[in-house]
Amino acid sequence: MERPEFDIVDLGTKHGGAIWEFLKNGKSFLRNEALEQRINRGRCVGYERPQAADYRGKVEAKGYQFRLADLADDKEIAALPTSEIYLAWHFLEHVPNKEWAHKLVKASLTNSRHFAWFRLPSFEQDEQTGEGFLKKHGMRFTWTNWLGHPTPWLVSDCTNAIFEWSKEFPERKFDLQIRPADRMISLSDPRIVPIDTPVDVNEYSFEYGPKPSIGPFTTPIIAAWEVTVRFK
Repeated sequence: MERPEFDIVDLGTKHGGAIWEFLKNGKSFLRNEALEQRINRGRCVGYERPQAADYRGKVEAKGYQFRLADLADDKEIAALPTSEIYLAWHFLEHVPNKEWAHKLVKASLTNSRHFAWFRLPSFEQDEQTGEGFLKKHGMRFTWTNWLGHPTPWLVSDCTNAIFEWSKEFPERKFDLQIRPADRMISLSDPRIVPIDTPVDVNEYSFEYGPKPSIGPFTTPIIAAWEVTVRFK
């Protein structure tokens, strides 16, 4: 089988952090020793929006390639390259709407030979481990009120896109895993703020008002989720 164009494609790369973390800690998830050994830093590429050209220097300084593309455009999505691995970490919430996020999940799967990894900040509203629990105490996540997050992409949105894709490619068998990527254990976490905190606030400050005085959570709140697809 012909080798794909890249070893890793990282969508929404920013400074190449996801590639760096994957190369350092994530290769074991592949369960493919031969692939682990042949992944080459120079065959990794980070994609960013055209307005983010300033990131190029930091990405290329790490030894990765860098490309600009408007990934809310059908032609640019169709031009995405083949790769052993696709990463989309904290990216899908930044695209204009769920239609485009859906297309990007499917394109990632189509172009990935071995593995696709989606890391999602939690927009879940359940009252057990999601933002619904925080709202009962007048709190919310910081990131659920950012102008840069127009698409509250849920785990169910991601899995729906995966299974819709699988109907188009029934010959491609895979294992799907869903697991927490990050947890919050108490209201003291700086990423928890009062509901009426202004838009685009990244962390809590006393100026936004007090937090309720409650102890550690009985059940941790899930701050982010990982959805991984490993092709057989």
